[in-house]
Amino acid sequence: MQVTVSSGKGGVGKSSITASLLYLLSKDIDLVAVDADADTPNLDILLNVKNWEGEELLSGERVAVIDGDRCNGCGLCARHCPYDCIDKEGKVYRVKEVLCEGCNVCSIVCPHDFVISFKETISGVVKWGKTDYDFKLVSSQLFPGRPNSGKLVFKAKKVAQSFNEDLMVVDAAAGIGCSVVASINGSDLVIVVVEPTKVSLSDAKRLIKVLDHFGLKRVGIINKFDVNPEFVPIAEEFLKEADADIIGYVPYDKNVINAILKGKPPVEVFPESSFSVAINEVYENLKDFI
Repeated sequence: MQVTVSSGKGGVGKSSITASLLYLLSKDIDLVAVDADADTPNLDILLNVKNWEGEELLSGERVAVIDGDRCNGCGLCARHCPYDCIDKEGKVYRVKEVLCEGCNVCSIVCPHDFVISFKETISGVVKWGKTDYDFKLVSSQLFPGRPNSGKLVFKAKKVAQSFNEDLMVVDAAAGIGCSVVASINGSDLVIVVVEPTKVSLSDAKRLIKVLDHFGLKRVGIINKFDVNPEFVPIAEEFLKEADADIIGYVPYDKNVINAILKGKPPVEVFPESSFSVAINEVYENLKDFI
């Protein structure tokens, strides 16, 4: 079974909630976790992965390479490059690899043979290791300026599936980009985390449209509900219209920040905190859906 934790907006507390739910879930079920925020993965910090056991690289993207010994400096490649990734260095031209999309325009317009070639690049890496809580975490990390975050997340999930655990919990990135689509794909349940604010619900509305497109079952969590209590009924109505049963209301709690500083799930280091009490209630309600 795959459960994905998502949010339309970043900074709503999704990863703290995910880490805490993983801590509780791991006591009752064999699971594997996936950090699918390929641009900024950090779940390994909260789950304290000390050593990575293995890794796989994602390759296959091409970038252009200009042979400086053959280039005569005519500049046609730079003038026609749609990504503005070719600059003049001295008398010849060079490709800024981080910007190159491998579109082949430069080699088409170049009037000379064997000046421009292409090489394969590495887009990112998938790593896995054991957490402090006796389950594995698979983490996807995209390298700066490289494309294919979606493919990287698919690769991370495939690695996670190879461990043959009963449950896979995916911590998706915020938004509705390629990595998010790859994260929610195949989900049996999507947990949508929102705050009671206009910005959060506006972004979550776009996420719900994606979930509707794929016909995915969803539930909702209202985080930091006590920060803007007058907006909570609006958030409740939003989730009701989105066909998302509310499985919990989580208050703002400074202990969450203190737990992050310690690199631990809040429910472990502050089990009596208001956040932890609420997350335990969320966990009990979640059991009805998994």
